[in-house]
Amino acid sequence: MFLKSVHYINEGAFNKSFCEKIIQIGDSQKLQLAKIQDGNQLNRKSYVGWIKDESLIKIITPIINQANEKSNWNFLLREFEPLQYTVYDINNHYDWHIDTHVTPYKNDLVRKLSFTICLNDDYTGGEFEICLPHPNHSKHKNFRFQKVFKKGTIIVFPSHLWHKIYPVKSGVRKALVGWVVGKPFV
Repeated sequence: MFLKSVHYINEGAFNKSFCEKIIQIGDSQKLQLAKIQDGNQLNRKSYVGWIKDESLIKIITPIINQANEKSNWNFLLREFEPLQYTVYDINNHYDWHIDTHVTPYKNDLVRKLSFTICLNDDYTGGEFEICLPHPNHSKHKNFRFQKVFKKGTIIVFPSHLWHKIYPVKSGVRKALVGWVVGKPFV
């Protein structure tokens, strides 16, 4: 699949009160050490909780649709999976991975778009990187965002792309992560 754009970034897509509401919901949960379904657990260290809140989905949906259209992906999207509140303490990270699975879910849907909403910006490290692989390693296209994104920024990208979060150096990185699913590509 040829992608004209590999990511969509909207800084300030969500206001301070939206971010604080998510943090309040997330921090009120008992967070668990994140697990990797099909991989080496050493590749990931962060803490997660799950949020099922349709009012949040209603706020996020127009931004996802805008990203899908403006990036010319034009994927047929059906629904959101539960949202993941993710916390990265110092030295926490998530090494290279993709968000898609080998087989569709029982309802025959697959992950098509992934997104991260930056809920805070008072940390260092924790940079986000996306890689568009190429058989010739010298032609890989890496997009490493060296700066800490402002609170309320959303990053949207196709779920089949490799991406990672570098270790946090100071502070705590908090994000709302999600996936939008649809029928398999044909």
